[in-house]
Amino acid sequence: MIRIAQSRSLHVPNLDFELADVMTREIPAEFDCIGSLATLHHVPLRSVLLKLKKSLTPGGVLLVLDLFERERNVFAWNGLRDWLLHFAAIPLSVGLRLWHTGRLLPPREVRAAWAEHEKHDVFPAVSEVRKLCAEILPGAKVTQHLFWRYSIVWRK
Repeated sequence: MIRIAQSRSLHVPNLDFELADVMTREIPAEFDCIGSLATLHHVPLRSVLLKLKKSLTPGGVLLVLDLFERERNVFAWNGLRDWLLHFAAIPLSVGLRLWHTGRLLPPREVRAAWAEHEKHDVFPAVSEVRKLCAEILPGAKVTQHLFWRYSIVWRK
């Protein structure tokens, strides 16, 4: 992925790519923008958000798009919008897979690989993300999206 990103961004001279563990890598407080795409469910959310917050310059922006687990208690769902997003996502997800791959389900090997990949992942509920952001990223905008995704937009 880094090799592809580097080849596609040769026209941006001040862009660097690095393979590192965000939890152990020292990150200086020098970033105007930090983006995370489908990554935070692999690491402790509170710890990584605090680390990323510290790494932003004043006025810097944190952009996150990640996956959530829907509320187990359907009565905790945040109204009609949550219901519509959840129930619309199921046939749309299957339909898109069918459109792109010609299959209703991924091959057995792919399903097994994803099951192994997800063994140690933690998918928070959107309510948990909102509560955590209210605590450590005051003013963050947390939005629930289709296909069990949420986003965080926060300016330091």
